[in-house]
Formats: sequence, structure tokens, C-alpha cells
Amino acid sequence: VTGVKLQIALHIIIGTARDHADMTIYWRCGCGKVQLELSAEPWSVGNCHCHSCVASSRFLDEKYKDQENYASCIADGGSAGAFFMPNDVKILTEELPPMGCLKVGKDGKAVRKYCKCCGTQFGVVMPQMWALNQNLLYSKKEGSEKYVPKMPVNNVMKKFAFSPEEVPEPAFSIAPIRLIISFVSVIINPFGARTEKDVMEKLEVDTSLVEEVPITWE
Repeated sequence: VTGVKLQIALHIIIGTARDHADMTIYWRCGCGKVQLELSAEPWSVGNCHCHSCVASSRFLDEKYKDQENYASCIADGGSAGAFFMPNDVKILTEELPPMGCLKVGKDGKAVRKYCKCCGTQFGVVMPQMWALNQNLLYSKKEGSEKYVPKMPVNNVMKKFAFSPEEVPEPAFSIAPIRLIISFVSVIINPFGARTEKDVMEKLEVDTSLVEEVPITWE
């Protein structure tokens, strides 16, 4: 509890505080077989334009473009993400369908998960935070109303974009300093909320099944 309070205090100080009052958001994959309930606003939203994130999203777009109910992660040319604390996330699906996982290049880390039921990009799940496909957030459980963030949607990592001149505003070469501080604080806070071990195990993917996104920009 103390760690969570410290995290909230830091978010207030650096201007990334969230609204917890009567707030429920829902995430669902394109076909609806994977559903989450989120009890607070994301503490950050943005589109990452780095080669790795965009290449991974494009990889799934190409692979599943003809799949019924497939939903892309691309927004304004970047990969759309919304970041939540682990204690804000509840998995509604009783039996999760198999998850797929991507790594960028032969030596990349297998962190980007997707829902194999429809190919929809899920996001990255870490002990300290969840980074979800922002395009699949809804204000209503049935997915009839898209969630609209209250905070600006920043376009980050412009420096590493495939086409930097096409990255829309608000654009940042790396990321806003407040966001960088917030990310670091979430990662290094030893008392912050953590994703439960059994949840991490549910989302694990056998290393032999991890798919490789080819590096084409070197």
C-alpha cells in the first residue's frame, strides 16, 4: 500500500496523475475472446514510432489482414499503447485462448504478445506495468463505445521512426521528460504494485513458438 501511495504521489508531482473516481475501462481483442477490466485511467498513452514497435505491429497487420475481426495496433503511423499499473488490471476471460509472442530480430526479447484467436496485438506485460494496445480500449464492456483518453496522446521516438517527417504533433524525438521520469519511477520502485505470478504464467508463451520479426532497417 505504501508503495502504491508513493507512486501516486510521484505521478501528481510530475503531472501524470490519473483519475480513479468511478472509472472503469475495458479492453477486448478484435473477436472479443480476450477481455480485461481496468479500474483507472492509464497513466500514459501514446504512439511509439520506433522501428521495433512499428515493425511488430506491421508484421501482425500483414499476417492477419484477412482474418475476420482482426484489429490493428497502428495509430497515426505509430504503435498505439496505453499504460496501466498491475493492480488496475483484471482479466475477465476465465480461460484465455493461446497467446502468440513476437521478438524483433534473432536476438530480440520476446515481450510483445498477441491474441492468436484473431491476431490482435495485446501488448507487453511486465511485473511493474501493463502496456496494452490502446486501439482496443472501450468505455463500455460490450465494446460499443471507444475510450477517449483525457490526456494528450504523445507521438514518441520520432528520432527512430521509419519516416520522421510524417510523425504528427505532439511529437517528441524520444519522449517528454515527465514521461521518462514516470517510466523510470514505475520500473525501479521496489514497493510498487506487481503483476501476480499466476497471471504472468497464464500469459506465458513457449519460447519455441515465439515468432521473429525481421530487421529490415539496418
